[in-house]
Amino acid sequence: MARPLLRVDGVSARYGAVRAIEEVSLELHAGDLLLLAGPNGAGKSTLMKTIVGLHPTDGGEISFGDDQIERWPAHRRARNGLAYIPEGRGVIAELSVAENLDIAQFGRAWTPKRRAEVLERFPVLGRALRRPASTLSGGEQQMLAIARALASGPRLLIVDEPSLGLAPLIVNDVMSLLKDLQEQGQSILLVEQRAAQVQHVATRTLLMREGRISEAPEGASFAEMDFASFASSDTDSLGAG
Repeated sequence: MARPLLRVDGVSARYGAVRAIEEVSLELHAGDLLLLAGPNGAGKSTLMKTIVGLHPTDGGEISFGDDQIERWPAHRRARNGLAYIPEGRGVIAELSVAENLDIAQFGRAWTPKRRAEVLERFPVLGRALRRPASTLSGGEQQMLAIARALASGPRLLIVDEPSLGLAPLIVNDVMSLLKDLQEQGQSILLVEQRAAQVQHVATRTLLMREGRISEAPEGASFAEMDFASFASSDTDSLGAG
């Protein structure tokens, strides 16, 4: 079997004395759209920040392609092809749409041609290049965040809670876009609390709760799962995600 594109092996992370994730392991293969679902406070966002280098590990290993990266700084992981769209999208509100897109020049595979191709995919952004990102709708800002990440030429796109603050119809549009990208060969790790709305796009689903991961039961429907009934970890108050 081919080597996983991303392998997380026994990774833990803390906020002070509180352990937010506990010996988490997962694998993602090239071309997958892996959905990581779970309730608020389960540790999903902390895990993503740990993978991309924005939060330190407290044990375990992270491999990306042929490289072991848990000791790498975040900028080196990004240059190696990890593109991260955080919860809340992470666009810079006071910059124009064009200026936000141009941040991708620091990515591993940015070219003017790639930028042009991204704008062809997102014509609404092409019509708004001079506008401040703050003037875009929530859905348009999410598209801008995805476009900026794609323009960098990522090997893996990590998207944290893209449905946050969006109307259901816009969520459907965003999920359709991510599914199209996956079908065209883009590897994606998607983190969502509203899993029932997005489960259909995933090639594989993992469930996270109380800082640990388990495989979702075969044929499980998240519409039938009451995430509110799961006991959340003490990291809720710390915003562990």
